[in-house]
Amino acid sequence: MTILFLTMVISYFSCMKAAPMKEASVRGHGSLAYPGLRTHGTLESLTGPNAGSRGLTSLADTFEHVIEELLDEDQDIQPSEENKDADLYTSRVMLSSQVPLEPPLLFLLEEYKNYLDAANMSMRVRRHSDPARRGELSVCDSTSEWVTAAEKKTAVDMSGATVTVLEKVPVPKGQLKQYFYETKCNPKGYTKEGCRGIDKRHWNSQCRTTQSYVRALTMDNKKRVGWRFIRIDTSCVCTLTIKRGR
Repeated sequence: MTILFLTMVISYFSCMKAAPMKEASVRGHGSLAYPGLRTHGTLESLTGPNAGSRGLTSLADTFEHVIEELLDEDQDIQPSEENKDADLYTSRVMLSSQVPLEPPLLFLLEEYKNYLDAANMSMRVRRHSDPARRGELSVCDSTSEWVTAAEKKTAVDMSGATVTVLEKVPVPKGQLKQYFYETKCNPKGYTKEGCRGIDKRHWNSQCRTTQSYVRALTMDNKKRVGWRFIRIDTSCVCTLTIKRGR
């Protein structure tokens, strides 16, 4: 399992060909920025003759360092008072020259962590903790896929303004496409008429797609280009309302 996981990580970084996000003390629109690109500017300034001189840092020194960083359970990130939506930030954006073949790396790391936790259990406990053996089903059916900026076209940023999502991001050796890993309720699933396992005699239920903020290269109505937090579909949740008159 460990060898399989490392193989997936290597293939993941091989197709990504993009720089990671780094900490930046930017107020208002969050604290993450892609290195080598200015936070704000015009589209011409990003694709001009000097664009190639802004070198991008390497992805990571070693794969072990990346895994250790992302799986660090002792790292407790608290949202600031100025930005109370910090718990909605996700890592569902990738810059790549081709459609990613795997879910975001953090999803794979979470699965690997669950595997390590299960490896420490006894065989009997492991059998009983398997969701398939317990007959567990999701309350709402969902579907996840990578979508491009060309499919999204526009999005809503943190200030409530509608911005244009740029399809390509300029880098020293050309351009990379922006991909977004979106999760939404499955319209063809068995829960399109209501949530699974809900007592319909007492409750009205509905599976509803919810959104979170991700960082993306966008352009506002004044043609200003910059990295902003926008909303994308990230989950499918069950909403309940009690039936009246009972």
